Amino acid sequence: MGVLFNDVVINKLSGGLGRRTPDQDMVSGLLFNGLDTSELEDEKLHRLASLDDAKALGINQDYDSGGESAYYQISQFFRMNPSGDLFLYKNKDATSFADLVSKAETMLLQANGEIRQLAVTYNKDITFDQTLNAVAAAKTITDAAFDNHRPVEIIIEGKGFDASKSPADLRGYGASNVSVMVAMDTEKAKEDTYSNTAAVGVLLGAISRAKVSENIAWIEKFNLTGEGFRSVGFIRGKELPTEGAQKTLDQNKYIFTRTHIGIAGIYFNDSHTCTEPTSDFTYIEANRTINKAARIARASLLPKVNAPVLVDPELGTLPPSVVKGYETLCRSALERMVANGEASEIDVYVDPSQNILSSSLLQVKIEVIPTGTARRIEVNLGFKNPFGLTTA
Repeated sequence: MGVLFNDVVINKLSGGLGRRTPDQDMVSGLLFNGLDTSELEDEKLHRLASLDDAKALGINQDYDSGGESAYYQISQFFRMNPSGDLFLYKNKDATSFADLVSKAETMLLQANGEIRQLAVTYNKDITFDQTLNAVAAAKTITDAAFDNHRPVEIIIEGKGFDASKSPADLRGYGASNVSVMVAMDTEKAKEDTYSNTAAVGVLLGAISRAKVSENIAWIEKFNLTGEGFRSVGFIRGKELPTEGAQKTLDQNKYIFTRTHIGIAGIYFNDSHTCTEPTSDFTYIEANRTINKAARIARASLLPKVNAPVLVDPELGTLPPSVVKGYETLCRSALERMVANGEASEIDVYVDPSQNILSSSLLQVKIEVIPTGTARRIEVNLGFKNPFGLTTA
């Protein structure tokens, strides 16, 4: 209803209390190499619940004027996900982009494994070859993070990317938990401060807002248009000259933005990772789904470590009661992913014939049937002549 009389209008806002849902899928991180402020210490973890928290640390528009992009990235993150939960970590003395990425290990450790996705932005004017070195460094970090029960997705800012040149092929890096973002708002990219910047904050915010099973290129849900991001473009404000060039970039596993004929808005092309398209983990949502299942399964089984396990006194195998107990334990924990639409089905199997007396090893097999993604919808469309189709 419109305002009928001159009055004082009160708009009720939400989010000021910083309340968060119990689910930690949205917990994200931003790693950068900016300057100190009176409140922002180097190599110290800060947790933000809003853009105001960043301003309280001295990260504002003026902070970016010195060649940084932290304020822009943080503001875009919270624009995409106002309920986001963001860890911040700065290392001003990083000697290269790859060196900065290596600091992610310390950041993940200090955050006690809470961070699910992490973006890295570097404030030096470097070549894209140096960015590719950062991709390799990120692969090392993500591989170790999974082994250490802190699975994470890392987004690399595509510093030095040139949309007018043939792009390097990211498929051969085998970095299934690493993505490269090369998109930037065209107008922002024309500013000296952001001339060699990619909008990793937009991507990080979209990922944190999505269910683990959702593709951030989903048109119905992820229109990226908003303050600070209103046009399709690339680092340095360049545009791809042809549709064929965009298809090549997509095939080479870059994440950028595009428009669609027939609907307004700006959207991601896809949710690529730096690995072969035949890999089970070639898309971010596949990784986030398996990462969540791994965390849940470990949490459910961890109390059972070093617990006694009864065996059949005659055969030495696992009796049905033990098998069913472990299968039920895992299945009941993982079924909430199915209920939440994050997986189609979960199957748990414990082989009763395993020899636990000899090995002290209990093996549990968990299979996740993921949700599908309609990346391409094919419609068979034609004319129909009703003449002669009916009989007297």
